[in-house]
Amino acid sequence: MKTFNVGVVAPDNETAESLKSAITATNMANVVIQSSEYYASRSDWPVRRFADANPDIVVVEVRDQAAALRCLKVLRSVLPKTNFLVASPLTDSQMIIEAMRSGASEFVPLPVTQSALIQAFTRLNSETEQRGTDPAKRGRLYSVISAKQGCGATTVALNLSGLIAAKGRAKVGYLDLNQPVGDVAAYLNLKPMFSITDAIAAIDRLDSVLLESFMAPSNGFHVLAGFRDYTPTTQFSVEAISQILDVSIHTFDHTFADLSDYIPEDQAEAVATLSAAILLIIAPDIPSIWRAQRLLDFLSKTSASSKIKIVLNRKSRFDQVVEADIEKLLHHPVDFSLPNDYAAAMKALHSGQLLDSKDSKNLARAYQELAEQVAGLPPVETRRGLFGMFLKPSSAGGASNA
Repeated sequence: MKTFNVGVVAPDNETAESLKSAITATNMANVVIQSSEYYASRSDWPVRRFADANPDIVVVEVRDQAAALRCLKVLRSVLPKTNFLVASPLTDSQMIIEAMRSGASEFVPLPVTQSALIQAFTRLNSETEQRGTDPAKRGRLYSVISAKQGCGATTVALNLSGLIAAKGRAKVGYLDLNQPVGDVAAYLNLKPMFSITDAIAAIDRLDSVLLESFMAPSNGFHVLAGFRDYTPTTQFSVEAISQILDVSIHTFDHTFADLSDYIPEDQAEAVATLSAAILLIIAPDIPSIWRAQRLLDFLSKTSASSKIKIVLNRKSRFDQVVEADIEKLLHHPVDFSLPNDYAAAMKALHSGQLLDSKDSKNLARAYQELAEQVAGLPPVETRRGLFGMFLKPSSAGGASNA
């Protein structure tokens, strides 16, 4: 098993000594760098010490929550491949979720125990082994396109990302490639430091490390925020979109690309070539079906035809256009359907969370089944432990079925 190099940020001396002792006692890690202060900016000169030490794991004590989470974000920006573990006497769900959003992948309560650290280090070791070091290793890309605005493509993609990330702690990336502006940051209540604009500006040197440094961790997966403003520069070249998708495929086990309902034919061909599946999200109404038919005709000109999976969103027994009618009109099977639950969807959307299974068991079950089919996963298993509770499908953050 890998022996980890660990950095510790702990303003309290007693806590720092306790952490160092517990880390050493695991026989799985060595403390290689320590700080007694929180860093507020990348320009703080001691941050360079952490970058030079390049620890596998950084443990951050949460004493001053705001300062600790700000420090977490700063260190995450200069150590994009490092795993972060937060240690805190506070165990409320909101604090843990905020820590996840700031870049943490593990949580241990204070006072820390050797057992808790061993469990955390074991999970991180398993992730490292699963991730591997083979540069030729490729993940799977799922492109998600809405037949028309309002069909819920972003919501579907976010919920699938959360479920797949929760299953086996898979490394999942989410690319907001919507034009002219992206909505994912708003859906997840994120205020990211970087966006797709930065990735495009660095396209000639974009690699896995740089791509991840542009992404914001949220609810177990990594998010590259979309364009922020309506400007003439909010557009891709086929070279840029191909490079971003290719780097993401080599960085993540699973990547979701949230695409506009219209992309140029050369970009569509690039997306089709790289995608394992293209999810076309439709709603049970005539305008959606009318647009879906034309989108299918357009995509048939690319290599996408065999990869298209139609997902009927918001299906209800009160629909005037039923599934059989849709299949007849589109000359294509409906590969999966998601039931309508407006109340649960709106609750999730307005709270900036993914769907909670307690609010809609039927819709949550349908999302889980779709995630299993899309990614070829076995049924989701419940993780144990306090931190694991917040990586279950029922509580991974995000948006709704709106």
